[in-house]
Amino acid sequence: MVLFTNLKIWDLEKRDFVLRDIQVSDSEDLLEKNVKEIDCSSFLSIPVGMDIHVHFREPGYEYKENMISGSLAAIYGGITKVLDMPNTRPITDSVDRILQKKAFAKKQRWIDILIAAAITNNNLQEIEQIDNHCDAYKVFMAESFGKLMVSEDSIVSSLALLEKIESSKPIFFHAEDPSILEQCKAEKTYQKQRPPEAEAEAIQKISLWAQEFSNLRFHITHLSSSLSLKLLEVVKTNNLTIDTCPRYIYFDENTDLPEYVKRVNPPLRNTIDRIHLTQALATGVIDMISSDHSPHSLQEKEEKNLSGMPGVQEMLPSLINLVAIDELEWERAIEAIHIFPYNLFGIEETDISINSFIVIDKTKPYDLSSENIQTKSKWSPFVNQALMGDILYVIKDDNLALIQ
Repeated sequence: MVLFTNLKIWDLEKRDFVLRDIQVSDSEDLLEKNVKEIDCSSFLSIPVGMDIHVHFREPGYEYKENMISGSLAAIYGGITKVLDMPNTRPITDSVDRILQKKAFAKKQRWIDILIAAAITNNNLQEIEQIDNHCDAYKVFMAESFGKLMVSEDSIVSSLALLEKIESSKPIFFHAEDPSILEQCKAEKTYQKQRPPEAEAEAIQKISLWAQEFSNLRFHITHLSSSLSLKLLEVVKTNNLTIDTCPRYIYFDENTDLPEYVKRVNPPLRNTIDRIHLTQALATGVIDMISSDHSPHSLQEKEEKNLSGMPGVQEMLPSLINLVAIDELEWERAIEAIHIFPYNLFGIEETDISINSFIVIDKTKPYDLSSENIQTKSKWSPFVNQALMGDILYVIKDDNLALIQ
């Protein structure tokens, strides 16, 4: 056992930091045997994070990532729960494939991996059985990595069935309208090939479905534009939540990075979009944050023009940094990374800050050297960003899980 003394820890009830001494187990023998007490008077502690959008690539693309490497990246970034997306090979769109992926997830011990099932044009008949095994659904309204675009007729039929069986699982939407993307495919830049109007048009449709199927839980992931924010001010309903990604807050189309590095779906927008998204996260218009961790090697991104960035390890440090630079309050950061994601999945809230938390040194930057990056892709778009808030310890379920 080890005692963390003089620890300023976030109290979920009081919504503020309180001073406590907390004893945790060191069953993995991560500390030297003579270490029984750690003075934390210079540090802060906040609840562990949940990343509701990752692609750990297993099965089918294990050369990019797998459950073990992805989970290591997560725990190094203070994340102890993730939702893994279905665009693997084969696609996670049946009970058998969900169970297969859950078995893969058990190969690691650091984090809890939830599994999202794809809603496709072909699995309506199995939806009721799928609902008993998946943790969420993913709807790709447009093509992205994995060839998973689903027709609007299939979406509506699936939503109707999910409401009939009283599903409580959140339904995640990749919101881009395929007809607008088709009209824009001859444009010269990637930003114009996938314009903000495509996202906004898709969100308009999702909001109508949210009104029609009012007992279901809708979630729009990786929101990228001011246009969508303006629309959501009008059409957002109580059963519709939103996340954005750190990449849309820290980077834009003018960021000094190679174009192939910046290529993501939806694309990075302009500086005004970036500022508005930051403000919307700070005020709670955007409920929560996700990484959309989509690892490819830099070589493969350049050679094959692939969309996606790693991000699960950087997500929580990037949020802590927003607090450090006064763009975000601690309460809003903890809502976005912990409270609202837990609520979305109906995870029972206890005083998790006491038995699962991270200890940070807010005076030091998080280590993004290649030696500390755990994803197989071995790169980060944040490598030249000084993300203030180094993660020193991760405690999960009363047990010391990581020392950095």
